[in-house]
Amino acid sequence: MSDNANKTGVALVVLRLSLALFLLPWVIEKFTKPEQTTKIFSSFYHIDIPLAGSYVVGVIWVSLLLAFVTGFKKRISYGLALIFHGGSTLSTIPQMLPFLETYNHLFLAAIPVLGGFATLYMMRDDDTLWTISK
Repeated sequence: MSDNANKTGVALVVLRLSLALFLLPWVIEKFTKPEQTTKIFSSFYHIDIPLAGSYVVGVIWVSLLLAFVTGFKKRISYGLALIFHGGSTLSTIPQMLPFLETYNHLFLAAIPVLGGFATLYMMRDDDTLWTISK
């Protein structure tokens, strides 16, 4: 393995693990504060889910996060993480526009994270370090 390939592999595993750590608090919150999840779904996605729905969403996200962090079925797990985060990012555009009352600069953090998910998805075939699927 060349030095550049080794650096790329290490960079991709760092990216994958840091993205997983970014998602982890939101996944945990689905179980520890399910009422918060129902409020988020109502406010940002205009979907009313019952409190139990938070647990269902949580189980789905735990499964996805485990697949993502282990590199299992990368095309699917990285792709779903990209799509879900992309949808969440799009739903918060009003919070990202400084001339609106809803502006909150903390929502801007979603943009480079989305770039990280897109990068990892595009380079998924090169991401082989510490993965289940080569």
